[in-house]
Amino acid sequence: MKKLILLLLFIPLVSCDISSLFAPSLNMDDFPFKIEPFNQKSELMETSKNDPLCGTFKYYSGESENGVVDIFKYNKVYYLHYQRDDNAQYVGIGIKNENNFTVTYYYPNGTDFGIVYYKIDENNLLKGFWSSFNTPGELIKEGTTQKL
Repeated sequence: MKKLILLLLFIPLVSCDISSLFAPSLNMDDFPFKIEPFNQKSELMETSKNDPLCGTFKYYSGESENGVVDIFKYNKVYYLHYQRDDNAQYVGIGIKNENNFTVTYYYPNGTDFGIVYYKIDENNLLKGFWSSFNTPGELIKEGTTQKL
């Protein structure tokens, strides 16, 4: 009987994709603007404009990824909205400690999760490395090049 119960519990898990395990707000067409606080991005970009880490920046990742990233602050936490040159988007949440900035990021529908470790330079630009579940064991260079 115990085996039958375990089997019945296991079947629903293997028959669904990973995105169904996350909150519905993370699986939507209007990504990321239905996720709090990205639903307030315009206002938060304005209220955090005096923070030197906040604003819109050009960024690079690895040898071929480029785009822009909007960074804003909500209470004590930073939020990042990456928009790649190929129109893909993803979001991150970051914590700053002195000249260190650590970010976890999420692609829509759970297609990738990762972590980035940045150092903040004297011009408030970011230089660091990332890794993700799609790049196991690798560290890839990433950073910002200019505030727009």
